[in-house]
Formats: sequence, C-alpha cells, structure tokens
Amino acid sequence: MILPHRKIQISKLAEDIAYQFSNRNLTLLNEIAKFEDVPIHYDNYENAFDGMLLYDTDTQDFHIHINNDNGNRQDSKRGRFTLAHELGHFFLDEHRLGLKYGLLEPHASFHNINQKTLIEEEADYFASCLLMPTNKFKNHSSEYRKRTGRNGFSFDTVQTLSESFQTSVLSTLIRFGEVGTHEIFAIISKDNIVKWYVKSTDFPNWKWKFQIGGLVPPTTVAGEYYNLENKKVTTTESLKADDWFNPPPDDYRADREMYEQCFYADNYGYVVSLLWFD
Repeated sequence: MILPHRKIQISKLAEDIAYQFSNRNLTLLNEIAKFEDVPIHYDNYENAFDGMLLYDTDTQDFHIHINNDNGNRQDSKRGRFTLAHELGHFFLDEHRLGLKYGLLEPHASFHNINQKTLIEEEADYFASCLLMPTNKFKNHSSEYRKRTGRNGFSFDTVQTLSESFQTSVLSTLIRFGEVGTHEIFAIISKDNIVKWYVKSTDFPNWKWKFQIGGLVPPTTVAGEYYNLENKKVTTTESLKADDWFNPPPDDYRADREMYEQCFYADNYGYVVSLLWFD
C-alpha cells in the first residue's frame, strides 16, 4: 500500500507534467516521451508483458517497450495506461535510478487489479494522476452532470469520463473513488467470486456481506447475473443496503435507497457492480 505522503509526492509530480503536456482533458503521452528523449517501441511480445522500461548501458538511454499482443495499441485506452505506467517508472527517481544503477532488475509490467508489488502500485498511481489530473477530473464530472441536468449519478458519469480522458472504465472508476464528486462503492467480480473493490472515503464504513475471494451475494444485480444463466442487466436497479452490507441498525443512512448498475467487461470476464445513493 502506498503511504499518504508518498501519494502526495507522486500525484504532484504526475499532475505537474500532465498540465504541461495536454490538449483539453487529454494528456499527450507521446509528447512527454519525446521531450524526455525516451523512444517508445510498439511490438509483438506474445504474453511476456504489457509494458517494460529498459536502460541500455551501452548508449545510456532509456527505452519503453509496449506489447501490442496484449491489446496495448497506441490508440487504445489500455495502451495509454500502459505507456503512462512506464512513464511512471521513468519519472519516479527511485524507479529510474534503481534501473540505471542496477539496484532494480528490469521487470515486466502487467495489468492486474489485485496482485501488485509496491513499485507497480506506485507506477499505476502515477499513471492514474497523469491521465486524470484531479481538478480536470472533478470539473469535467461536475460539468457533465450540469449539462445533462442529472443531479443524481449513474455509470454514465464514469463512462463519459472514460471517453473524455481516454482511460479504461476500471481505471476511471478507481480514480473516481478517490477524487470523484459522488460517494460510490464498486465491487469487481469474476466467475461469481469477488476479486476487488473500490470505495470512496465518504461512502459508509459498513461491514460487508461478502469477502474478497468469496461468493457474490445472490440477491444483488451481479449475483443474479451469475445465478440466472448470465442474464445481463445494464440499467440502474434499486435495492436495499443490506443486499451488499450489514449496516448498523441505528445508522439512518441504511434507510436510503441504494442503486446498483453493472458493467460487463467481456474481454476480461469481469463484472463491475457500481453502488451509490442519490
């Protein structure tokens, strides 16, 4: 887990760079690499990695390698996050100098939501801040809701942000959980097993009716998907807080109507359940 003071350091560095190299909400990653004289090599490496930062001891140059075979095309959201992640390894002094002086071994970076070393978590966090700077992210979320007349919230907000910043739905959701404009809780599952979750700080700290590595509660929208022959429901559905949680009996917030909307990442087999209150 990244410590709070380290997060502040990483976000300041990443967002300062983003504001220097951006076109509206889009961070210009290729321009950043070009300015730093770091060549980017898009090639086919089968399943060896998503991205890798290498230091050439002969030329004393850094190179970024991006694996097309894993879907990291130059114009794809996945490819943009992979490149931003590798730029994180370059800009974070401990990572770059570790590679340069042999203190760190060159390592393959993979997209993996819940099995990360600290160095990979830091590069992921840098990528998130670089692609989705806090103020731009918050402002765009607020502007979208004003423009559409939606005082409430839905997965549309996340998907609109995903398109505007050219980031994946999952990385956008993770960022929204940290700096977004609405309280949310999201559960990521696969094959009826809870894999991970995203929680905003203002969402109630209730006990869960699930555990990481356990079954999805059957009365939820995601649970019905797994238990009713993979019947997809993408609309916003209302439910009670105790479908997912065990709220304290004296907590008035448990009486509010909760909403769940699912996003189905078919390419990876994940189901994302987004929960929120009006």
